[in-house]
Amino acid sequence: MTIQKKRSARLGSAGFTLIELLVVVLIIGILAAIAVPQYFKVVERGRAGEAMAFLADLNAAQSRYILRTGTYFTGTVTSTTFDVALPATLKYFTGNTAVTGDANSWSATLTRNATVNTYGAYTVVATYNVNGLKYSCSGTSCTELLP
Repeated sequence: MTIQKKRSARLGSAGFTLIELLVVVLIIGILAAIAVPQYFKVVERGRAGEAMAFLADLNAAQSRYILRTGTYFTGTVTSTTFDVALPATLKYFTGNTAVTGDANSWSATLTRNATVNTYGAYTVVATYNVNGLKYSCSGTSCTELLP
């Protein structure tokens, strides 16, 4: 075999065929279709964690408040309402300053302040009564974000 034939045989077998490249692109597309929605779910669960942390802090503050005053706090939460300072604003939620209730229960509502995300502008409601603290949300898909 001459040098010219060896060189052409080597060059002809180098690289990938079009079918091989299409299969790789198809596999990457399938993996991306599975991974991207899961990524958005994990990110939104982290953002919903901000609301859960605030509502848990509010629950603890309300427990201490009823021991001092004999009733749950209702009204607008300020930095001096409770014995601990709750954040005045949240990064991903609004409506964290209004608490409604009576001597036996209280409720607070937080609204997600973005409509572009996968879950939309859902609301998280924390309700405390004799059965304990319960969370609920407005959308059907946001229930997977709650504890």
